[in-house]
Amino acid sequence: MDTSHLGIPANVLDAYQFAQQTLAQTQPDCHLSWSLLAGIGRIESDHANGGRLDAIGNTRGTILGPRLDGSPGVATVPDTDHGLLDGDTVWDRAVGPMQFLPSTWHQWGVHARGDTVADPNNIYDATVTAGRYLCAAGANLSDPTQLHAAV
Repeated sequence: MDTSHLGIPANVLDAYQFAQQTLAQTQPDCHLSWSLLAGIGRIESDHANGGRLDAIGNTRGTILGPRLDGSPGVATVPDTDHGLLDGDTVWDRAVGPMQFLPSTWHQWGVHARGDTVADPNNIYDATVTAGRYLCAAGANLSDPTQLHAAV
């Protein structure tokens, strides 16, 4: 599918739409849209570094945010995962195309398809997890107030 007019690589668009369809089945009252996930994915990782994914949706190379070490303009978040996801045993870093903190990933992360491991560096796992997180507590994302609060 040619998605060049959207500025979203086809493999990443597939993951956004997969997440919307999954959440429509598991949390239909949430009304999650793929375009919301696309907006987040664009800001957080430029759609997984322009769609640099393997055949099952794993990023080609790790996508990491800055070390959350309290330097100017940066939050202070001490390590919560012994470096397991982000490779840093001192400070946390957001991980994957949807940029999850390790502690958030451990609470919300799911494997969406294709294997048995929830991986924040897999676009399908990351987008479905982002949807679950946005839909938490029964949010109805068709309501602008609830959408704003979720984001």
